[in-house]
Amino acid sequence: MNKIKLILLFTIVSSICLAQKETISIDFKSKDWKTFGSEITEFDSKLTTYIPKDTGIGYLDSLYFQNGNIECDLYSPSDKAYLGIVFRITSLSNFEYIYFQPHTSGKWDAVQYDPIFNRSATWQLYNGTAYQAVADIPIRKWFHVKIQVIGDSAKVYLDNNPKQVLSVKLKHDYSSGFIGVCSYHPAYFANLKVTNLDTVLSFKPEPATASKKTYISNWLISEPYDNYDFTIEKPFLNDSIVSKWQNIDTEENHLMNLNRHFTFSKSKNTVLAKVIINSIKPQKKKLYFGFSDKIRIYLNTESIFTGDNSFHESEKFEDRGYVLDKHHMIELQLEKGENELILEISEKSFGWGFISQLEDFNGIKIINQPKAKYE
Repeated sequence: MNKIKLILLFTIVSSICLAQKETISIDFKSKDWKTFGSEITEFDSKLTTYIPKDTGIGYLDSLYFQNGNIECDLYSPSDKAYLGIVFRITSLSNFEYIYFQPHTSGKWDAVQYDPIFNRSATWQLYNGTAYQAVADIPIRKWFHVKIQVIGDSAKVYLDNNPKQVLSVKLKHDYSSGFIGVCSYHPAYFANLKVTNLDTVLSFKPEPATASKKTYISNWLISEPYDNYDFTIEKPFLNDSIVSKWQNIDTEENHLMNLNRHFTFSKSKNTVLAKVIINSIKPQKKKLYFGFSDKIRIYLNTESIFTGDNSFHESEKFEDRGYVLDKHHMIELQLEKGENELILEISEKSFGWGFISQLEDFNGIKIINQPKAKYE
């Protein structure tokens, strides 16, 4: 096969071809439109799904959506709201969510991607320009939203402007699910429309190559237990608290999203993350990390750092409790041989996770097997 034919074959196999189906206007009065914390009402001469307070959701359980366009008119009657579109709903515990904040209009987080994992919001984990966007979101005025979903990405458009305001890589597995609307605080939704796109030909992307950076990308993670305020010292020494561990990889951006793997609750709010650092000699290594909400770090069973990065109601970026790469740094005083590094991570709300990186791997090796015994 000559070079030209190889290039043509690669182009065909690597493309995603989509066939557009008919656009469906969602009937909020349909028996298939399910409402929780929401109601159907007339507002401003429109048939709407209305969320009067707290958190509400409405979704269509008779239409599976994977790729396509979702359009809707949104209206916030209050000064503060988090109103948006939910899609690929596989359960009421797991779905994709993109919402709009009129009270932060014109700021960095006016548009927010917030995938829900095991009933938990995760926006503290997914922050920055890859997941948030500046936009003008009005109060007490209708605005139009279009979300185009193809494969593992979603693009967001506002008020029929052809220029996207946000493009995100979706974090849930590629799957079909229901579509709907959701808000925290009052909101109206009208004229919800869905256009499905059929995938005719697709390709499976090549596995990502191993990063040459010095992030710690694989951890032994304990089962969750109750220790939000770190009142229990050295819980890893107590088999009645921590008895089971599992090996878990970080995401491709080196973030450990604990909400993906565990269902948070008031009594299951803390886990341990453990690695062994094998050092050829006594030496110091800088450890860079970010976390949410609280962290306590142990090296060879001794506590060496405690921090709190919980959410605070503030207009300052640094007070939002975001998990940020290299947010903190400490020095690890490594002994020759095996050194056990343990992170204890506690969560209250909005995203449970961490990211960590060593300054280099010179003279050390990361292994994920526990030490034979504690000294």
